[in-house]
Amino acid sequence: MLLYVVRHGTTAWNEEGKVQGITDIPLSQKGIEEAELLKKEIDNLHFDVVISSPLIRARQTAKILVGNTLPINTDDRIRERDWGFNEGMAISDVDSWDCWDVILNTNVQNIERIQDFMRRVSEFIEESKVKYADKKVLLVTHSAVVRVIHYLLGSIPEDGNLSRMEIPNLRVIEYEVK
Repeated sequence: MLLYVVRHGTTAWNEEGKVQGITDIPLSQKGIEEAELLKKEIDNLHFDVVISSPLIRARQTAKILVGNTLPINTDDRIRERDWGFNEGMAISDVDSWDCWDVILNTNVQNIERIQDFMRRVSEFIEESKVKYADKKVLLVTHSAVVRVIHYLLGSIPEDGNLSRMEIPNLRVIEYEVK
């Protein structure tokens, strides 16, 4: 499977530096324009399957990227991580270091535990490997999901901290998944 992973376009909360998590925020005008630009860049990839998080910002991005050329499937396992009581707070006010420590595996502030989050994303990847073995798959999701996919398909840092990778909006990352 060739897997093309894209983080959704910019939202108002991205622009304001707020934690979104599972709060269902639509794309901002900037996010719509960014997605339209990316569409031009990836038009020649010809995907077989499109899978999106069920959250509106991902679904809107997927719709812009593929238009009516393919159905957009959704899967709850690739929705953003539940950031609990941190949702809506300024990112700068959230101590996310502990929240990304796979060894510590905390649920401080009622956040979804990292090991639980990784398990659901891993289940999605394992099922997709079989279901779409010979396909080109476009996956439109969220920064935390992109980060977890990256480490699941590569390796987890020895110190257990998954917070190092920056995930900009609408960056396409390609993986060959076997």
